Amino acid sequence: MKISEIAPNVSVGTGNPRGGIDLCFDLTAQETIQLSEVWTIAGWEIRFVFLPPHQTLELEGKNHYLKVIVGKLANLGRDCFAENYAVRTTRLEKPRVLSGSQGLLCALLTETPDLLPNIHDMSDCVFAGPMAQYLEWKSFKERFGAFTDYFEQLDNHMANGFHLLDSEESEITYVNFWTCGKNGDVSTHNHAQDPSLAGPAFAEVHLVLNNGSGTAGMYKTHGPDSDARDVHVMKRGDEHGPFFEHQAGKPVLLDNGAVKYPWHGWQSGNDDQDVQSYDLVAAFEISPDYVLIPTSEVT
Repeated sequence: MKISEIAPNVSVGTGNPRGGIDLCFDLTAQETIQLSEVWTIAGWEIRFVFLPPHQTLELEGKNHYLKVIVGKLANLGRDCFAENYAVRTTRLEKPRVLSGSQGLLCALLTETPDLLPNIHDMSDCVFAGPMAQYLEWKSFKERFGAFTDYFEQLDNHMANGFHLLDSEESEITYVNFWTCGKNGDVSTHNHAQDPSLAGPAFAEVHLVLNNGSGTAGMYKTHGPDSDARDVHVMKRGDEHGPFFEHQAGKPVLLDNGAVKYPWHGWQSGNDDQDVQSYDLVAAFEISPDYVLIPTSEVT
């Protein structure tokens, strides 16, 4: 079936205690393709799709990227996670999507003619689409200033995002967006704090919509005070594999229920241009209940 032949049929709601927009999917459905409305940001179209098992979706146009959340993109053999710490593209070379035996829940991102070669101003990152007013941006200083002064001088911003919920309204993943200006980072951290309603445990994957300097990426390090960083540069359309520990296909949990991570973070780069440029990143914070990693991989 062509995607243009499907009317959006996923409910859009608000009121989540973490802010943003709720989208509900029935992952047990066996026949009906579930398609969200479309939102735009910085020249990208973003929508979310669930394909029941063994169904095909034909995409029109070009320049599509697909982030697997649950299940498998069967015709490419792609599931949610790349190899540990590895970087891979999410670009689709052919406009055909085939789900596997468990179905496929995914984010579909499409370049539009409005896509900019780079992002130099936060005004280019305004969301448009249904209830887009709930996808508001705030600086990291505004969001986290009560807890740390780390972001006091950094040009970083975060938007509320999309909560993908199952039929019982349990969260499958929270997809939020953030930007990072040049010559900065998003702090060295390990997500070890106690999980809460406002900050549940998750296994994260980042998808890059713009690399401002061309040299930004995820890094591993020995701790907050370490100067040694192993940076994994990520270009537009790239995602990474697990930065968290896992065994038997599931995340390793700390005693407090948080997912076990090494020290890591996002490091923006720099260039020889005087103008600011921003990394734009979508963070997929996936509930441990919905994480399944091929057991042939080792931590």
